[in-house]
This record gives sequence, structure tokens and C-alpha cells, in this order.
Amino acid sequence: MPARPSQPCKTPGCSGKARPGKPTCPNCRTRANRDLRQRRGHSTVQGYGHAHRTRFRPGVLKRDRQCRICKKAEAEEADHWPLDRKTLIAMGLDPNDPSYGRGLCHTCHSSETARFQPGGWYRDAPW
Repeated sequence: MPARPSQPCKTPGCSGKARPGKPTCPNCRTRANRDLRQRRGHSTVQGYGHAHRTRFRPGVLKRDRQCRICKKAEAEEADHWPLDRKTLIAMGLDPNDPSYGRGLCHTCHSSETARFQPGGWYRDAPW
């Protein structure tokens, strides 16, 4: 069976060919990822600096050795709970206090983030 013909890139003004099964060409996809990374900044800019690495994360993972949701896998990630980091900051509380966190495995952390933070940390950003 012959391959499907390439479709044009959906990015306005681009004359490239889209990747198979994708809406954009490789150049536009690379540009979009680069722009997103520049807007978001690195983890320290997002608030996950020295205190997060030395107080919050180790404190949570030391306390919670197993995932607090599935109770099967080893806890690998420290999740802010029941309030997220933004809410703790807005309330004037210390977001790096381990009592505001729980240890989760990677799978449960990804599921919880997708469920309760659709669009991620920057979903309310002004751009």
C-alpha cells in the first residue's frame, strides 16, 4: 500500500511539510518547544530552588518511603498536597515545609498532576 502524501504544515506562513500524522513540520515543532522553554524558565525560576531541593523534597521522601496513593511503589517524587505550591505562596505559607507534601511514585504523580492541574503551572500566565 502506498504511503500517504505529506500534508502542509498548519503553522501560519510556513510552507514546510508536516510530519506523518502530525500537524506541524519539524522546524515549527522545534521552534514551539524552544519558545515554551524560554517562557517557562528553568526550575529555579519556577520556584523550585535550593530550599526545595534541600528541605522539601528530602523531607517528604524521607517521611514517605512508599507512594501515598497506590501504596505499592517506592516514592520518587515529592508532591505539594493538599494545597499546591502557588496556593501556599499566595497564603503566605512556606511552600518548602515538608508537612505540605506527600511522596508519590512517578505514575501516580503524573496522574494527579494531569487530573488536578490541567495545563500545568503556567495555565494562568498572562501570555
